[in-house]
Amino acid sequence: MLCVLTLTAFSSAQDQQPDLTQLSPEQLSKIEVTSVSKKEQRLSDTAAAIYVITQQEIRNSAATSVPELLRTVPGLDVSQINGSTWAISARGFAAQYANKMLVLIDGRSVFHPLFSGVDWSQQDVMLEDIERIEVIRGPGATVWGTNAVNGVINIITKSAQETRGALVTAGAGNLERNFASARYGGKLGKSTTYRISSKYFDDGPTVPFLGQPAHDSWRATRGGFRIDTRTSERDMFTLEGDVLGSKAGVMSERFSYTPPYISSFADSQGDGGTNLQAHWIHKSLTGSETAVQASYSHVTEPGSVLDINGNVASLSVQHAMPVGDRHNIVAGLQFDCRAGRTAITSPVIWMDPSNPNFEIASAFVQDEMLFANGAVRFTTGLRADHNSLNGMGFQPNARLLWKINPAHSVWLAYSLANRSLSPVDTMLRVNLAAFPGPAGTEVVRYFGNPDIQPERVNAFEMGYRIQPRKTLSFDLATFYNLYSGLIGSEAGLPFFEPGPPSRLVLPAIQQNNVSGASFGGEFSAHWVPTERVHLSAAYSFIEMAMVQSANSAADTAAQINGSTPRHKLAMDSSVNLTRTLGLGSELSFVDRRTYQRVPGYTQVDSKLAWRPMPSVEFSMGAKNLFNKEHVEIFSEQGGITSMLGRTFYGKGTWRF
Repeated sequence: MLCVLTLTAFSSAQDQQPDLTQLSPEQLSKIEVTSVSKKEQRLSDTAAAIYVITQQEIRNSAATSVPELLRTVPGLDVSQINGSTWAISARGFAAQYANKMLVLIDGRSVFHPLFSGVDWSQQDVMLEDIERIEVIRGPGATVWGTNAVNGVINIITKSAQETRGALVTAGAGNLERNFASARYGGKLGKSTTYRISSKYFDDGPTVPFLGQPAHDSWRATRGGFRIDTRTSERDMFTLEGDVLGSKAGVMSERFSYTPPYISSFADSQGDGGTNLQAHWIHKSLTGSETAVQASYSHVTEPGSVLDINGNVASLSVQHAMPVGDRHNIVAGLQFDCRAGRTAITSPVIWMDPSNPNFEIASAFVQDEMLFANGAVRFTTGLRADHNSLNGMGFQPNARLLWKINPAHSVWLAYSLANRSLSPVDTMLRVNLAAFPGPAGTEVVRYFGNPDIQPERVNAFEMGYRIQPRKTLSFDLATFYNLYSGLIGSEAGLPFFEPGPPSRLVLPAIQQNNVSGASFGGEFSAHWVPTERVHLSAAYSFIEMAMVQSANSAADTAAQINGSTPRHKLAMDSSVNLTRTLGLGSELSFVDRRTYQRVPGYTQVDSKLAWRPMPSVEFSMGAKNLFNKEHVEIFSEQGGITSMLGRTFYGKGTWRF
């Protein structure tokens, strides 16, 4: 497909005006990124495996959500479980709530209040508002804190200044039955800009799995605002917030201590949430910069199994300053307070105590040192944090970048990162199974462990970048990770519990009984043969080798080893066929998952866009174009697993 698209572009005789929003590899290397060191630096100057999804890539893609945009990122495992549920992780550990992948929106962590993980159905950012998405593979814990173990995804939205005027989108398709969004931005006085936006969609159910209806239709509404004001020449203040409400089909379980014990039924899950964030930046005459950020978020998840109300409040202060000609120091403090209220609606899952709360206080310092006129950059840093659930932890980091010449650079990195504990690790209770036994009713119950310790990784990385031409670049990153204290489970001492009816409880208690290593690499290439054609390709390989103690209650190591595909390949093309007609296509191959025997699959997504004028665009998109239906991953939570079939949609966008 890439060859056909390239030949089509080369054979077109029509003169083209260059699309200034299309970035060449040379321009891409000069993009200022912030996610590696919490300060602006060129992508080519970063000693990390980082990938940037630009505005133009978002515009050319057939994706209609953030998870779909992430599919082509090397080293990232992106799988859709059902209509509203995703599993996204970096360098292994694929799971619905991947607890080793930190996700941020404008620097605000979107981890759930009660567990270390992200509910992607609640992160429905309007794609037209995204400035770029920075994805780091490998630890980023020194500057971002605990849970940035295997990677960081930072979704950075546009300033209000960039979104002045009105924008309206509307569309419909066979699965995405209808969707629409609207945005308006303007100016208040001389130094303040604002925007307000709203988004709605209604998705139908996916393809039935093994003859069972999917019951995973999903509809959601979101509204938000952003205000940017420049209070002086050196001070900038931002205030932004969102409100979200959604309802999705789910499979729930009825549990009782009498036959039939457990039964499943189709249900619906309503989610809601609000968040508010304030960010102030001050730049001094000496070149230093101080930033203060405060945020609050609230989620509500009423359900037929467990009602959840959660709150997160966060405050951070950061100061960056140059010291002499060689040092750039960044230091900061952060305090997070997380609390929740839960109510049992079915004896399947509950928290003990029912209203958990915990705090994380941390401080970090990092110094980037320049040598050989900036050709050699050595960065070292340390974060100390205290989690009220597990005590103190330290996370050091060291990175070395050597620019051999303008076209070649090599980097090395070592990081120690911790996956911080959450109430799910220490307070969770789950009835996994019940059955009649010699002693009457017997129940297998999963227990959190208040004495459990944080999971840990020692990560070693090496990368090489080469840009032989202004229109061609290659990026290679390799890694070797040593994991210790990963959480599995062990059988505990059985005990009797009063009824009715009285029962024998067989505990499976969380323990740090899994360890091992992973190694692999990621390769990406970007080529712009003409102003009209942009081509890219990415390949990832990973090998997992986890083991656990002999008295484990479940084979967690086998699940970790087999839940991640060893190979992943993605190719992307963007072609301006004429002055007003553009075609973007993405091909991805994902290897099989040996755990639960999920076969590999190949998927092609494509989008044809007609732009009769800069302010108007009409597009047709197709996802999973050549593969009728497939399963990408099974839900480890026991929820709906869907067959994902071919989908089509049409969309119109107007700017005025």
